[in-house]
Amino acid sequence: MDFIKQLGEVAFGTRLRMLTDKFFQDGAKLYSSQKVDFEPRWFTIFFLLSQRSPLTITEITSELSYTQPAVTQIINILIKKGLVKAIKDKSDIRKKLIALSPKGQKLLTELKPIWQGFEDAVKELFTEIGYDLIYVVSKTENALEKRDMFERVSEKIKEKQLGKVEIISYSPQFKDKFKELNYEWLEKYFCVEPEDKKLLFNPESEIISKGGDVIFAKFNNEIVGTAALIKSAEGVFELTKMAVTQNAQGRQIGKKLAEEIIKLAKAKNADIIYLETNVKLVAAMNLYTKLGFELTENNNSNYARSTIKMKLKLS
Repeated sequence: MDFIKQLGEVAFGTRLRMLTDKFFQDGAKLYSSQKVDFEPRWFTIFFLLSQRSPLTITEITSELSYTQPAVTQIINILIKKGLVKAIKDKSDIRKKLIALSPKGQKLLTELKPIWQGFEDAVKELFTEIGYDLIYVVSKTENALEKRDMFERVSEKIKEKQLGKVEIISYSPQFKDKFKELNYEWLEKYFCVEPEDKKLLFNPESEIISKGGDVIFAKFNNEIVGTAALIKSAEGVFELTKMAVTQNAQGRQIGKKLAEEIIKLAKAKNADIIYLETNVKLVAAMNLYTKLGFELTENNNSNYARSTIKMKLKLS
């Protein structure tokens, strides 16, 4: 236990589980000492049925936010123990209702003073430690309803991954990499079109010398992504040829590339950045939307694969 305490926040869930286990173990010990055949894990369902009965399995599941298999498992145990009974709904014989049995009602009178003892002891514990843990737990639950731990941890991982991605400027030594990275995704989802070849084989003359830029993403000392900024007109630029090799996807590299392209466009006094994509590239569209790009009219595209055009206003 001392080691787990030393782990701090990373073992928070483990410590909560261990604390819950301790409460359940002590609860089971107490029921046993009072010669009552009851288990802590039955409490919520049994108590609910003592307050509102009869109920369907679905209603119990909804009330307690348990899974249906978990509810069914406990109900089956309680039926076997003779503490609850299943009755048919008079209005719908296909529906099974669950209610306390006479034996369950009798046991309830024995359980109430034990539960009251639990409640009093918990209040005493809270006074002793100086915190109302029910309030703290409620605040925690409310916060997690807004953003669960999966989302929170994922964001932190993405932030760290983002920090490990290095953006580097174009150099003739990366010319083949520019072509290679784009050919990878183009051949996977579509085909390489004449306009692609013109840009990918001639980035210096077709993009950079005309006021644009080509950048690369370096991750773990390897070039894994690229993107280009093409000047279309005064104050108007296109984000294009953004590619991340498949083995490096999911590490925020595309986001880092897109953010850098937007910075470069602002440095060039761009008013608008636009891009063209395809509806099948869902992840890419989600990224562009998060960055502020909005759908716009898609006219006069140089690409057969283009089904969507998006733009970002910078001024």
